[in-house]
Amino acid sequence: MSADMITDATARPHLQPGVGRPRSRWAMVTASAALVGVLGLEYAVIAQPGPLPGRAPVLYLTLGWWAAAALGVVLLIRVAPRRVAAGLLLAGAVAVHGLAITSGPRMSDDLYRYVWDSRVQASGIDPYRYATDSPELAHLHDAWLWPDDGGCAAIGRGPGCTRLNYPRAHTIYPPVAQAYFTVVHYLPGPPREHKVQFYAALASLALTVLLMRTLAVSGRDPRLAAAYAWTPLAGLDIGIDAHVDVVAALAAVGGLALLSPRIGDPGGSPWRPSARRAAVAGVLLGVAVAVKLYPALLLPAAARRHRLVVLTSAIGVVALSYLPHVAVVGTDVLGFLPQYLSVEGYQDGGRFLLLGLIGLTGTSAKAVAGVVLAAVMIAIWRSGPDRVGAERGALWLFGTAFLVATPVQPWYGLLLVVLAVLAGRLEWLAVAAAPYILYMALFTDLAVTDNIARPGGYLLGAAVVGVVGAGRSVVSARARSSRPGSCRRRGRCRSCRSPWPR
Repeated sequence: MSADMITDATARPHLQPGVGRPRSRWAMVTASAALVGVLGLEYAVIAQPGPLPGRAPVLYLTLGWWAAAALGVVLLIRVAPRRVAAGLLLAGAVAVHGLAITSGPRMSDDLYRYVWDSRVQASGIDPYRYATDSPELAHLHDAWLWPDDGGCAAIGRGPGCTRLNYPRAHTIYPPVAQAYFTVVHYLPGPPREHKVQFYAALASLALTVLLMRTLAVSGRDPRLAAAYAWTPLAGLDIGIDAHVDVVAALAAVGGLALLSPRIGDPGGSPWRPSARRAAVAGVLLGVAVAVKLYPALLLPAAARRHRLVVLTSAIGVVALSYLPHVAVVGTDVLGFLPQYLSVEGYQDGGRFLLLGLIGLTGTSAKAVAGVVLAAVMIAIWRSGPDRVGAERGALWLFGTAFLVATPVQPWYGLLLVVLAVLAGRLEWLAVAAAPYILYMALFTDLAVTDNIARPGGYLLGAAVVGVVGAGRSVVSARARSSRPGSCRRRGRCRSCRSPWPR
């Protein structure tokens, strides 16, 4: 589905006031039914027993949730008037997050690390200085994050456990993420993990509103924001598991919005934002990078207008955020990152699953991955921003990186979905759903063997993007050929059926 294919409701005869009201009412009913399905599947995911990340039914229910959300988006954009649809979208987003906060973490325990890092900082200790199990931090332990033997058994772990992952490692999260953890620590809210979930939900709802606003002011359909707000990424990965990626996405959307033309902006070719606007955009993109690092992939597409201003602002924010920590702990600010890349299989080249299907592993896989990303980056950098906008260019590069790197963490797909919504290329939701299959295949037995299940989701996602992209190219070519004078310009007659001399 393309945003370019979604016209304003006032341009559709069956949606004119007083015309086709039964059809509009039926669309509203079916969209509401899709939302009920989304909430029902979310409840079913929450109700599944077992320690993190749960059993195979969690995956099947989550994939069903994706399907129900996709159906809801299709139905929602058919609802008239648009204001009613927007109300249903926001009501659904609030319901998804309200239900999410009733559960503990479902697929990931990262939020416990957030709480721990904030506790370390609140005690006056730099979060990068000590590993989690260091004796210097033992006085910060409590019975919640370090439960007794009964508590460990309840969460499926042995005696002497902790709720934190990688307890022997330093933290991996960049400085702006650390600042967010500390702010949440001091804010009022519900107890324990529900507090982190609460503020993640608020950030997610803010992201939904920002997406709607950004789409509206650029002349696109704000109802497309449901492609994020009703999906498992919003309800499960942010609402339930409270991943900090939502903060990075908020900053990234704000930065890209400032670098894209809006209704009412002065005309001219090529269009350029003011230097001040570009500087603020660079700051926001730098904030996104200093939350989760991987938003750095957006910079080649975003910095094509006011390159020096955008890049200087972004790099400056990242450098300044790290500087106080570097002064205290030096290179230890990298934390667990080098080990993380090794654990995830990027250092030995084993993580590139789609490349592995064609026999590329190890060094060769890493080399090909680098060449592919470099080629796409150069193509985007050299393309005109008026021909390939910031959102679409960022989607191409980030989407390519996603398919090449095949990450196991589903929540990394948040930025991919956000870019797909902004660019009007919702076929990329199929790629964003792929990591759920890979992630669950690591922890439980699925209906198919691992060598099929693990790359299978990414393979299907890539196929969907390829087929939809090819279909869009055919439709665009036919649309161009039908324009007045296009046949004669190509040396054909008006009917385009016989040669016509120039």
